[in-house]
Amino acid sequence: MRPRLHYDGVDPSEYAVARFGARRRLQLGGIEDLDALPLRDGYDLIVCCGMLNYLPLASLRRGLAQVARRTAGVAYLELFTRTDGFEGDTDWPAPRSAAEYQRMIRAAGFTSIGMHGYVATRQRYRVSALERIE
Repeated sequence: MRPRLHYDGVDPSEYAVARFGARRRLQLGGIEDLDALPLRDGYDLIVCCGMLNYLPLASLRRGLAQVARRTAGVAYLELFTRTDGFEGDTDWPAPRSAAEYQRMIRAAGFTSIGMHGYVATRQRYRVSALERIE
């Protein structure tokens, strides 16, 4: 449908990369490996869904900084706090407060635009004042 669309995926699962890697352009790696992988400098959309809460805090910090460096458009960063109601697999480190995650995300170089959406702070001029949550 969109022949000029370019997609890159990064997954830490050897199984997923072996099974789907060629068809879905998956590379083996994790969020902390982005700087070492052959990826583009900037992406219009980056999706981190269903995985950020599993990371130890130090890995989350380092990984978010690497994601921010590649965000040329919007990053979807799904992250649940300790006061959120969520269902499903919760075999992850104890979630932190919203304020702690917000500080961490800002320190990584993001500006919130709501609904788990973020723009790189260096790109915030591209969104209107009413879209930014500061």
